[in-house]
Amino acid sequence: MLNAASDADRGTPVDVGPVTIWADVCGPDDATTVVLLAGADSPGFRWTPAVVEPLLAEGYRVVRFDHRDCGRSTHLGPDSAYKLDDLASDTLALMTRLGIDRAHLIGRSMGGMVAQVMAMTDPGRVASLTLVGTTAGAGDERLPGPDDDFVEQMMVRLFEGPPSEDDVRQQWIVDLQRILCGPLYPFDDVAQNDLARAEIVTGWAPETGHGVAVHSSDSRVDVLDSISAPTLVVHGSADPVYPSQHGRVLAEGIPGAVLIEVEGLGHEFPDRLFDDLWAVLRLHLSESERAADHL
Repeated sequence: MLNAASDADRGTPVDVGPVTIWADVCGPDDATTVVLLAGADSPGFRWTPAVVEPLLAEGYRVVRFDHRDCGRSTHLGPDSAYKLDDLASDTLALMTRLGIDRAHLIGRSMGGMVAQVMAMTDPGRVASLTLVGTTAGAGDERLPGPDDDFVEQMMVRLFEGPPSEDDVRQQWIVDLQRILCGPLYPFDDVAQNDLARAEIVTGWAPETGHGVAVHSSDSRVDVLDSISAPTLVVHGSADPVYPSQHGRVLAEGIPGAVLIEVEGLGHEFPDRLFDDLWAVLRLHLSESERAADHL
């Protein structure tokens, strides 16, 4: 299995129009594709080999990438005023450049929001959705806000500001991951330090436009019934960013969606979660393909 440093080294720049996206593509060109959409401020390699390798072994082509403003993709900064629609357009353009007509989308947090937009705006290109720890409306007042303790900790970080030295930045990134995790899975300090170190080497930025994109985009709560793709929703009961009601609203609003609420899971996607979900996810992907064959 690859380590964080060598895994982060993979990929190549792809021009998608207004920006250049750093993408890593594995697997046969003619295989069914799974596109992994990372969360805000998270490079594509945070989808670790523990996620990628089982998908490859199952015969899928796997695409990971850095959203604009992240990692080795074009950095625009916190004042660039793009929205989730723009991130969805980037992803669809990336698929086109890679010759992918249609793909399964697995998205966590902001990546799950981008996947929703793609399923609404270009449904013919979305084979299925797997939405992990995400929401249909980050600023929708009908949905509960973040956990009070999480807000307090984030305010302290905001007041202190990001550090300038790389070794302190590494701990800054690890500390955030620790804040986000729930009690179900032990926090892997070694792995998180490896990932944080790789983030710094590959273009970590203390501020991006991702948060603005999430909170300035329209709520999708009232239009979830326009999503036709087979959908699996995975949400943690201990998610401090988007409490479990966010996952329930997604599952109730998307026709035929299946909800897996994981007791004790935070706002995270540890390798062990993928291990525990793999049988269900594999079935979800294969059944989605069979359903499409009968259309």
